[in-house]
Amino acid sequence: MKIIDEKGRLFGKLNLIDLLVIVLVLAVIFAVVWKLGAGKAAENASAQSYGVDFTVVVDDVHEEVCRFAETQVGKQLTNSGKLLDATLTGCEYEPQDDGKYTLYLSVEGTATMSEMVYKLGPQDVRVGFEYIVKTSSFELTGVVCDLEVSNG
Repeated sequence: MKIIDEKGRLFGKLNLIDLLVIVLVLAVIFAVVWKLGAGKAAENASAQSYGVDFTVVVDDVHEEVCRFAETQVGKQLTNSGKLLDATLTGCEYEPQDDGKYTLYLSVEGTATMSEMVYKLGPQDVRVGFEYIVKTSSFELTGVVCDLEVSNG
């Protein structure tokens, strides 16, 4: 059996021109994947770590929730089922006039800078910005009211 027959087909099955088109398409797909993957890898490699200490304030919280939040001090934060490089380091609360409480949660962790914003996991960490404090046992949404950043 010949490799290329009289009709120009490889092994009598595949036209040589068709083979060149397939190889070209595969090369383009490989180049696109390589470019996108290399860009992500370069971005991750150049991402600098920053130490962040911040406080999240949560208003209108029931006392029972505040007491439970105190039990979470020292626990690692989570997001989307993954552990973050962050820990709940403090919990304080003070009463409001309506019988509920204002809760202050202190967080310490390692953030990255992405698009000129500090990020802890996928969440932005900025004063005045909403932040979800979540451990394996509880989740509260508040607003970042204090932020200190140290360089790695």
